[in-house]
Amino acid sequence: MKKVKCKQCDGYYVLKSGKFGKFVGCSNFPDCKSTLKIYEWAFEYIKEFGINLYSWDRICWKCGKTTKVYSYFLNYDLEELDEYFSWLDPIGLGDIEILDKFLSTKYRTIRKIFSKTVSMSYFANTCEHCGALQGRFFIVEDPHEIMSDLFNHNMDRYFIENIPYGKVKIPLEEIKKFFTHW
Repeated sequence: MKKVKCKQCDGYYVLKSGKFGKFVGCSNFPDCKSTLKIYEWAFEYIKEFGINLYSWDRICWKCGKTTKVYSYFLNYDLEELDEYFSWLDPIGLGDIEILDKFLSTKYRTIRKIFSKTVSMSYFANTCEHCGALQGRFFIVEDPHEIMSDLFNHNMDRYFIENIPYGKVKIPLEEIKKFFTHW
């Protein structure tokens, strides 16, 4: 279990419930009263541990050939802090543009491409054979793909690299947008 160290003592931050809802506080409470907002906790996690990238094969909907696809699953990584992150909307390829742009320079099949489905351009996987958009809305449509492994915390075989915060400095505001309801 990974933990984000407290900024004021030798404790670490944990999710707590108070009379005004959930918040993040130091494990050494009441001796230490340091707190963070949920998005700050997630941001500190990214700064300390980076973001993991995963890859798996899927069949291209257009040409029928096997192609590699890539994504990060930020919620999955954040579950190291607390299982509460598993209940949030998924955060993956196409959600954090600065990270997606970096990944597109390393993996030629990740491109910013127009999607007719959503009538906009975004970073997504494309087929390595025919160039067809694999799309974030169809990337994990087969129940035999990685969803059960994701749910059961069994993603090690798909892990390909960790992207340290120093390589891609994701702004706090970019993380905050995923936790606006907090």
